[in-house]
Amino acid sequence: MAEASVTLTSEIQAKSPSISFINSNKGKPLLVADDYTFKLNKTTTTTKYWICTINGCAAKVHTDLNNGLMKTVGNHSPFPGKEKLEVREAREKMTHLKKHFLTLNISA
Repeated sequence: MAEASVTLTSEIQAKSPSISFINSNKGKPLLVADDYTFKLNKTTTTTKYWICTINGCAAKVHTDLNNGLMKTVGNHSPFPGKEKLEVREAREKMTHLKKHFLTLNISA
């Protein structure tokens, strides 16, 4: 019985998307999974509920309070999210470089 549990857990982990986090333009956390971004919708004592940032999309992600993936819910609308994600990541890098540059100029 223990072998079946290990196999099932391994299969779930293999199908689960890898997740990462970036910041929105307003500095709020966004979860990134499968080239889609999710914003935090609600937090309870045990779970964070994330919803897709594409209007009308039904996809959701649940994480624990330490941002560990618990499950994904629903499917994405047919709209591509990869281009939007690339723009967000580039904007975040530019903001970081700008802050670093200003810090260097102030201390010089």
